[in-house]
Amino acid sequence: MDSIALYEQKLHQTINTILGIDGVLEKTHYSNTQIEILHAWLVGFFINDYEKYLSKNALPFDRRNLQITTQLVSEGMSNISVEVLNQYKTFYTKYLELYQFVPVSYGITQKINTQLRLGLNIEILFDQFEVGHFFILSKMLSSIKKAFYEITIIQNAWSVPTFKENIDNYYFEQNGPEYDLEEAIEQMAKTALTQIGL
Repeated sequence: MDSIALYEQKLHQTINTILGIDGVLEKTHYSNTQIEILHAWLVGFFINDYEKYLSKNALPFDRRNLQITTQLVSEGMSNISVEVLNQYKTFYTKYLELYQFVPVSYGITQKINTQLRLGLNIEILFDQFEVGHFFILSKMLSSIKKAFYEITIIQNAWSVPTFKENIDNYYFEQNGPEYDLEEAIEQMAKTALTQIGL
């Protein structure tokens, strides 16, 4: 079996067996359940893991995308693009701390190294956020901006549509800290914890 065929087999197992996600990839609307957050995170984990496998086998990027897309179409998921899969992967890479909530039964044996995060603890986000919040936040390159929005979402109980609207209206640019950024974020986090009774 060549490396592409092996990858196709692995992707098939990921989507249909290992994850057992019951159609979570096809969903366009998410409810606020921790199960869905972990499912989405696990999709990102496995896609990231298999892309590393492909890189080691020197598969060209265009060929890799073609194989992923072809496999998804054959599995009846023609509405899922490589870009959407990359969104799951980005969610995983930006929120590695969610690893601690993944059940042992999923069999992730490798050690995932995480760093101290700015702002609120991951436990609070996991309890308060929807998957949609995480997906939008994971696109942000600035850790200051991401931490600011994490705190603000919880303080103001923003729904996902409200969050999107406020981003479009440059909420951070108008209301975010202007100097001593990390110190300002930590102070915001302390205030937020007091407000939600923690």
